[in-house]
Amino acid sequence: MNTKHISAKHIQMFVAGALALAGLHAMISLPHYWVASQSVAFIGSILFSIGLFVGIAMLFGSVRAFWWAAIYLLVAIAAGLVPVFFAVFHVMSLRAHLSWWSVFSVLTPTLLLALLLWSRSKHFRHEPDA
Repeated sequence: MNTKHISAKHIQMFVAGALALAGLHAMISLPHYWVASQSVAFIGSILFSIGLFVGIAMLFGSVRAFWWAAIYLLVAIAAGLVPVFFAVFHVMSLRAHLSWWSVFSVLTPTLLLALLLWSRSKHFRHEPDA
């Protein structure tokens, strides 16, 4: 018996934990954005705090949570690409700040989505739950 084998369930639990952590971080930052009157960041934090509930639902084994996680990650990727789009194409008169954080804000949800989709691939179809 190989105890070092990573199962689909392990990958999904990793993604669930990452989503829950990101959602908790967004929820914790809500009061700061409210006090600082940063309405766009406040609304974004409300939307991204949903990750906490999606992650918890995945940890409890909800089948629907997988699809909500995929939608959440696609929205996170799209939101991360907005500043990149503004910086590259000079859409507005104000040039968006493009930094390494912008790259990571796209890279992290992309990798999590890839892991989530990989855990549902044929590679893991016939394995028992660990």
